Amino acid sequence: MKVDLGDVAAESRETWKGDRQGIPVVGLEHLAPGELSLTSWDAESETTFTKSFRKGSVLFGRRRAYLKKAAVAPFEGICSGDITVIEARPNRLLPELLPFIIQNDDFFDFAVGKSAGSLSPRAKWEQLSKFSFRLPPLMEQRKLADLLWAANAAREAYKKLLALTDEAVKSGFYGRIDRTANASFSAKGGLRYAA
Repeated sequence: MKVDLGDVAAESRETWKGDRQGIPVVGLEHLAPGELSLTSWDAESETTFTKSFRKGSVLFGRRRAYLKKAAVAPFEGICSGDITVIEARPNRLLPELLPFIIQNDDFFDFAVGKSAGSLSPRAKWEQLSKFSFRLPPLMEQRKLADLLWAANAAREAYKKLLALTDEAVKSGFYGRIDRTANASFSAKGGLRYAA
């Protein structure tokens, strides 16, 4: 069945109440383009941010949506006003599926098309909530979410493997460069490697 995002999810507008000491703070700079995982944040008590989010909320970078910034919050905290906090309506949309609805090209294209402003365009929830997409029944949503999270885990493992391989190649390559740099000509005209 075809639904609008606003039918199955809502923007959370809660503000943080209480002590902010040690509370994770997320700004746009912490959202990595095209990544579902939130891997960086600040833990400073002095911030002007007041918008709060819960573990499992999707944090969507509404400013410059073309940067494709949206991630799942792994904890509760405070975020920038340029981040829209989106939460699934669990009776209509499985919360584990929401990140994949938000983190896709169709949604970002829609958000860019609805953004207003010239220097720093922003997308508003009132517009984002009208994004239409096909949504299966809850039972099928579970299977789809499991499959998508498994694919995401495989993608993350592959990225880690590539990074480790890249590092191994670089360390071997630079080791050869170091040995070459330490080579010197001996007084008799031959190459001698420093030990």
